[in-house]
Amino acid sequence: MFQSIHVRVGYSIFKMSALGPIGSNIKNKGQIDALLKHGNRFSAPFGGFIDAQNVIGLRRVKLLDVQYLCSDSNGDEIEYSIPKNHYVVGAYIEKQLCILLFLGSVRHYLMKDADQDEKNNVYGLF
Repeated sequence: MFQSIHVRVGYSIFKMSALGPIGSNIKNKGQIDALLKHGNRFSAPFGGFIDAQNVIGLRRVKLLDVQYLCSDSNGDEIEYSIPKNHYVVGAYIEKQLCILLFLGSVRHYLMKDADQDEKNNVYGLF
Protein backbone atom coordinates (compact mmCIF):
# COMPACT_ATOMS: atom_id res chain seq x y z
CA MET A 1 0.00 0.00 0.00
CA PHE A 2 1.25 3.52 0.76
CA GLN A 3 4.64 3.96 2.41
CA SER A 4 5.70 7.59 1.88
CA ILE A 5 4.31 11.03 1.05
CA HIS A 6 5.25 14.30 -0.64
CA VAL A 7 4.50 17.44 1.37
CA ARG A 8 4.32 20.94 -0.10
CA VAL A 9 6.09 23.54 2.08
CA GLY A 10 6.14 26.97 0.47
CA TYR A 11 7.64 26.49 -2.97
CA SER A 12 9.41 23.26 -2.00
CA ILE A 13 8.23 19.66 -2.00
CA PHE A 14 9.64 17.36 0.68
CA LYS A 15 9.53 13.57 0.74
CA MET A 16 9.01 11.75 4.01
CA SER A 17 8.15 8.32 5.34
CA ALA A 18 7.34 6.92 8.77
CA LEU A 19 11.09 6.56 9.38
CA GLY A 20 11.71 10.27 8.84
CA PRO A 21 12.69 12.63 6.04
CA ILE A 22 13.84 11.22 2.69
CA GLY A 23 16.78 12.91 1.00
CA SER A 24 19.53 15.22 2.12
CA ASN A 25 17.67 18.54 2.30
CA ILE A 26 18.47 20.33 5.57
CA LYS A 27 15.08 22.08 5.67
CA ASN A 28 13.17 18.78 5.60
CA LYS A 29 12.49 18.07 9.28
CA GLY A 30 10.12 15.15 8.63
CA GLN A 31 7.20 17.08 10.11
CA ILE A 32 3.72 17.60 8.75
CA ASP A 33 1.16 20.32 9.60
CA ALA A 34 -2.28 19.79 11.08
CA LEU A 35 -5.07 22.35 11.23
CA LEU A 36 -6.25 23.52 14.65
CA LYS A 37 -9.21 25.69 15.60
CA HIS A 38 -9.20 29.32 14.44
CA GLY A 39 -6.84 28.52 11.56
CA ASN A 40 -3.73 27.83 13.63
CA ARG A 41 -1.30 25.11 12.55
CA PHE A 42 0.41 22.41 14.60
CA SER A 43 3.53 20.55 13.42
CA ALA A 44 4.51 17.04 14.49
CA PRO A 45 6.57 14.20 13.00
CA PHE A 46 4.92 12.04 10.34
CA GLY A 47 4.02 8.64 11.78
CA GLY A 48 3.03 6.71 8.67
CA PHE A 49 -0.28 5.20 7.63
CA ILE A 50 -2.90 3.49 9.78
CA ASP A 51 -5.61 1.24 8.35
CA ALA A 52 -8.62 2.40 10.36
CA GLN A 53 -11.80 0.41 10.67
CA ASN A 54 -12.91 1.63 14.08
CA VAL A 55 -12.00 5.29 14.65
CA ILE A 56 -13.85 5.72 17.93
CA GLY A 57 -11.50 7.25 20.47
CA LEU A 58 -8.90 8.43 17.95
CA ARG A 59 -7.99 12.10 17.94
CA ARG A 60 -8.71 12.92 14.30
CA VAL A 61 -7.04 15.90 12.64
CA LYS A 62 -6.94 17.63 9.27
CA LEU A 63 -3.51 17.19 7.68
CA LEU A 64 -2.46 20.02 5.39
CA ASP A 65 -0.15 20.36 2.38
CA VAL A 66 -0.03 16.64 1.50
CA GLN A 67 0.42 16.45 -2.26
CA TYR A 68 1.18 12.84 -3.21
CA LEU A 69 0.98 9.39 -1.64
CA CYS A 70 3.70 6.99 -2.80
CA SER A 71 3.81 3.20 -2.84
CA ASP A 72 7.56 2.85 -2.25
CA SER A 73 9.71 3.85 0.71
CA ASN A 74 11.82 6.32 -1.34
CA GLY A 75 8.88 8.41 -2.55
CA ASP A 76 9.57 7.81 -6.25
CA GLU A 77 6.45 5.88 -7.35
CA ILE A 78 3.46 8.21 -6.99
CA GLU A 79 0.28 6.20 -6.57
CA TYR A 80 -2.29 8.81 -5.49
CA SER A 81 -2.51 12.58 -5.96
CA ILE A 82 -4.33 14.90 -3.55
CA PRO A 83 -6.03 17.87 -5.29
CA LYS A 84 -5.05 21.43 -4.42
CA ASN A 85 -6.76 23.03 -1.37
CA HIS A 86 -7.76 19.64 0.08
CA TYR A 87 -6.95 18.30 3.52
CA VAL A 88 -6.35 14.65 4.40
CA VAL A 89 -8.04 12.92 7.35
CA GLY A 90 -5.44 11.80 9.87
CA ALA A 91 -4.95 11.02 13.54
CA TYR A 92 -2.67 12.25 16.32
CA ILE A 93 -1.23 9.16 18.00
CA GLU A 94 1.76 9.02 20.39
CA LYS A 95 3.02 12.52 19.47
CA GLN A 96 2.94 11.70 15.74
CA LEU A 97 0.55 12.61 12.94
CA CYS A 98 -0.62 9.61 10.91
CA ILE A 99 -2.78 9.35 7.79
CA LEU A 100 -5.91 7.23 8.21
CA LEU A 101 -6.77 4.74 5.48
CA PHE A 102 -10.40 3.64 5.25
CA LEU A 103 -10.62 0.26 3.46
CA GLY A 104 -7.28 0.95 1.79
CA SER A 105 -8.17 4.40 0.47
CA VAL A 106 -7.44 7.86 1.81
CA ARG A 107 -10.14 10.45 2.53
CA HIS A 108 -9.60 14.05 1.55
CA TYR A 109 -12.00 16.98 1.49
CA LEU A 110 -12.00 20.54 0.18
CA MET A 111 -11.12 23.15 2.78
CA LYS A 112 -13.92 25.59 3.67
CA ASP A 113 -11.96 28.75 2.94
CA ALA A 114 -10.47 27.52 -0.35
CA ASP A 115 -10.68 29.78 -3.38
CA GLN A 116 -12.82 28.17 -6.05
CA ASP A 117 -12.22 30.99 -8.52
CA GLU A 118 -8.98 30.40 -10.40
CA LYS A 119 -9.01 33.71 -12.29
CA ASN A 120 -5.79 35.47 -13.05
CA ASN A 121 -6.36 39.13 -12.23
CA VAL A 122 -2.89 40.28 -13.23
CA TYR A 123 -2.81 42.57 -16.26
CA GLY A 124 0.22 43.67 -18.22
CA LEU A 125 0.92 47.40 -18.17
CA PHE A 126 2.73 47.55 -21.50
